[in-house]
Amino acid sequence: MSRESVLGKIREAESKRREMEASAAKEKESVLQQARLEARRILEKAAADAEASATELLRTEAEKVQKERRALVLAGQKEVLRQKERSATRLPAAVEKVYSEFLRQINAPTP
Repeated sequence: MSRESVLGKIREAESKRREMEASAAKEKESVLQQARLEARRILEKAAADAEASATELLRTEAEKVQKERRALVLAGQKEVLRQKERSATRLPAAVEKVYSEFLRQINAPTP
Protein backbone atom coordinates (compact mmCIF):
# COMPACT_ATOMS: atom_id res chain seq x y z
CA MET A 1 0.00 0.00 0.00
CA SER A 2 1.18 3.41 -0.84
CA ARG A 3 1.50 6.15 1.62
CA GLU A 4 -1.26 8.14 -0.13
CA SER A 5 -3.74 5.27 0.02
CA VAL A 6 -2.98 4.70 3.74
CA LEU A 7 -3.47 8.41 4.45
CA GLY A 8 -6.70 8.35 2.41
CA LYS A 9 -8.00 5.42 4.39
CA ILE A 10 -7.04 7.16 7.65
CA ARG A 11 -8.84 10.32 6.52
CA GLU A 12 -11.85 8.28 5.49
CA ALA A 13 -11.88 6.46 8.85
CA GLU A 14 -11.57 9.77 10.72
CA SER A 15 -14.40 11.23 8.66
CA LYS A 16 -16.60 8.22 9.45
CA ARG A 17 -15.64 8.52 13.12
CA ARG A 18 -16.65 12.21 13.16
CA GLU A 19 -19.94 11.37 11.43
CA MET A 20 -20.57 8.59 13.95
CA GLU A 21 -19.77 10.93 16.84
CA ALA A 22 -22.09 13.60 15.44
CA SER A 23 -24.81 11.01 14.90
CA ALA A 24 -24.30 9.63 18.42
CA ALA A 25 -24.44 13.17 19.88
CA LYS A 26 -27.70 13.85 18.02
CA GLU A 27 -29.11 10.53 19.19
CA LYS A 28 -28.00 11.31 22.74
CA GLU A 29 -29.76 14.70 22.66
CA SER A 30 -32.87 13.11 21.18
CA VAL A 31 -32.95 10.44 23.90
CA LEU A 32 -32.32 13.05 26.62
CA GLN A 33 -35.08 15.28 25.24
CA GLN A 34 -37.51 12.36 25.18
CA ALA A 35 -36.49 11.42 28.74
CA ARG A 36 -37.04 15.01 29.91
CA LEU A 37 -40.46 15.12 28.26
CA GLU A 38 -41.42 11.78 29.80
CA ALA A 39 -40.17 12.90 33.22
CA ARG A 40 -42.17 16.12 32.94
CA ARG A 41 -45.27 14.15 31.94
CA ILE A 42 -44.79 11.77 34.87
CA LEU A 43 -44.30 14.66 37.30
CA GLU A 44 -47.39 16.47 36.00
CA LYS A 45 -49.44 13.30 36.31
CA ALA A 46 -48.11 12.68 39.82
CA ALA A 47 -48.94 16.26 40.81
CA ALA A 48 -52.46 15.94 39.40
CA ASP A 49 -52.93 12.60 41.15
CA ALA A 50 -51.65 14.06 44.42
CA GLU A 51 -53.98 17.05 44.08
CA ALA A 52 -56.95 14.75 43.41
CA SER A 53 -55.98 12.53 46.34
CA ALA A 54 -55.59 15.53 48.66
CA THR A 55 -58.93 16.94 47.54
CA GLU A 56 -60.65 13.61 48.15
CA LEU A 57 -58.99 13.24 51.56
CA LEU A 58 -59.98 16.77 52.50
CA ARG A 59 -63.58 16.13 51.43
CA THR A 60 -63.70 12.87 53.40
CA GLU A 61 -62.25 14.49 56.50
CA ALA A 62 -64.64 17.45 56.19
CA GLU A 63 -67.55 15.01 56.08
CA LYS A 64 -66.23 13.26 59.19
CA VAL A 65 -65.89 16.59 60.99
CA GLN A 66 -69.43 17.60 60.03
CA LYS A 67 -70.78 14.24 61.20
CA GLU A 68 -68.92 14.55 64.49
CA ARG A 69 -70.13 18.15 64.86
CA ARG A 70 -73.73 17.08 64.34
CA ALA A 71 -73.30 14.30 66.92
CA LEU A 72 -71.81 16.75 69.44
CA VAL A 73 -74.59 19.27 68.86
CA LEU A 74 -77.22 16.56 69.29
CA ALA A 75 -75.55 15.31 72.46
CA GLY A 76 -75.42 18.88 73.76
CA GLN A 77 -79.09 19.41 72.99
CA LYS A 78 -79.98 16.18 74.79
CA GLU A 79 -77.92 17.28 77.80
CA VAL A 80 -79.66 20.65 77.85
CA LEU A 81 -83.05 18.94 77.81
CA ARG A 82 -81.97 16.56 80.57
CA GLN A 83 -80.73 19.43 82.74
CA LYS A 84 -83.90 21.41 82.03
CA GLU A 85 -86.09 18.48 83.07
CA ARG A 86 -83.96 17.88 86.16
CA SER A 87 -84.14 21.53 87.19
CA ALA A 88 -87.90 21.60 86.54
CA THR A 89 -88.41 18.69 88.93
CA ARG A 90 -86.22 20.33 91.57
CA LEU A 91 -87.74 23.81 91.24
CA PRO A 92 -90.67 23.34 93.66
CA ALA A 93 -88.33 22.07 96.39
CA ALA A 94 -85.95 24.98 95.80
CA VAL A 95 -88.81 27.50 95.95
CA GLU A 96 -90.10 25.91 99.14
CA LYS A 97 -86.65 26.06 100.73
CA VAL A 98 -86.16 29.74 99.78
CA TYR A 99 -89.68 30.57 101.03
CA SER A 100 -89.11 28.72 104.32
CA GLU A 101 -85.81 30.49 104.86
CA PHE A 102 -87.47 33.82 104.06
CA LEU A 103 -90.20 33.15 106.63
CA ARG A 104 -87.64 32.03 109.19
CA GLN A 105 -85.68 35.23 108.67
CA ILE A 106 -88.80 37.35 108.99
CA ASN A 107 -89.93 35.58 112.16
CA ALA A 108 -86.50 35.48 113.71
CA PRO A 109 -86.13 37.47 116.93
CA THR A 110 -84.26 40.69 116.46
CA PRO A 111 -81.17 41.05 118.58
